[in-house]
Amino acid sequence: MVVGIVLAAGMSTRMGRPKQLLPLGGRPALAWIVDLLAARLDQVVVVLGHRAEEIAAAVADCGVTLAMNENYRQGMLSSVQCGLRAAVDVDYLICLGDQPQLAGSVVEQVLQASTTADRGMVIPTYEGKRGHPIYLRSKYRREVLALSLDGGLNRLMQRHPDDVLEVAVAEDGILEDMDTPADYQHQLKKWKQ
Repeated sequence: MVVGIVLAAGMSTRMGRPKQLLPLGGRPALAWIVDLLAARLDQVVVVLGHRAEEIAAAVADCGVTLAMNENYRQGMLSSVQCGLRAAVDVDYLICLGDQPQLAGSVVEQVLQASTTADRGMVIPTYEGKRGHPIYLRSKYRREVLALSLDGGLNRLMQRHPDDVLEVAVAEDGILEDMDTPADYQHQLKKWKQ
């Protein structure tokens, strides 16, 4: 079983408002990601934090599990850990809540690679750069939960480099998220294309 963990707890400080709620195609950005994952995975967990009620309302009709990260101010890894606590004995697909251009084909490539390769982590790359979503086998759950919050998942990958499979994809959306108003404008332009 694979559970999607959508990280939507951040404060969106550079954006100035919750980026997960920014409209794209008449819907909040987060709703697109949740629907993309729900169509391909057994379960989707949305990790909430800052302005949780507003963000929860945006995905209320999407059939997701909500997990509240009380420590969201401590960074992204705290949200990953919160998501892993919400789903036990499964594999995980860790996604960003502000990555609306993530293509279904990328999710499918990562999932396919996870079934054919005997690796604990699968990471998509575009032109040699690692992006999201990250596939993580359940065998790493305890180790991720024990990581200190200052190093992120990169520390896990550094500890187990031979257990990481990079999958080259043709979509640059794996590298793009919406941290600033300029990023959002860029996404709006791409959305209209």
